[in-house]
Amino acid sequence: MLLLLLAVFFLLAGGAGLGMTAAAAAKAVHLLCFATSWGVTVWAILVGGVIMFLYYTFSPCSFNVFPPNLPRHAMGRLRGKVFPACFALNAACTAASAAAFAWLHRPPWPPAERRQLAVLLVAAGYDLANLLIFTPRTLEAMRERHKVERSLGIGGDGSFVGWRQNARAARSSSTLAAENARFWVAHSFSAVALVISAAGLFSHFCYLSGKIVI
Repeated sequence: MLLLLLAVFFLLAGGAGLGMTAAAAAKAVHLLCFATSWGVTVWAILVGGVIMFLYYTFSPCSFNVFPPNLPRHAMGRLRGKVFPACFALNAACTAASAAAFAWLHRPPWPPAERRQLAVLLVAAGYDLANLLIFTPRTLEAMRERHKVERSLGIGGDGSFVGWRQNARAARSSSTLAAENARFWVAHSFSAVALVISAAGLFSHFCYLSGKIVI
């Protein structure tokens, strides 16, 4: 946050003063909303998703740092709460950042700014699609798969063990195999939408980095 405020300060310092004019407010909205979207994508979704899968509890009384990790079904429920909230926040913040960017660079837009506006709008669109279409389908498929797994007595172990149990059980259970396929199709669409949104935000991050004079 300190680095973000410093960036806002240096951008505003190039103007007529440090007063919160309309342009200064638009710059602040653009930077704060973009930084929120970028931070949520990197830390809450990408890094957080990996941590949920590779969750380890470090015991202060021993050197055993690899006890059983978060159970698969618990991890799924946790992701089902965290990811929709992240996509909603991302869609709103990226759209607000795009609106502020469009207001700051009014038509006719130079080619570079036109591309960046398109990038932000595409990122917001894919986050919205993830929130309203892909993630609900993924979570529905996940819940149905969990029901089948519970009926087979699996899913309560950690991610790695549970994954192997699922693969073994799917060889003899056509129902579980079908639910696995349904889940991975839905999850693939959600993952592709996330990657496209993250790539767009990274492109805008590089654009803003090129504007900073150090």
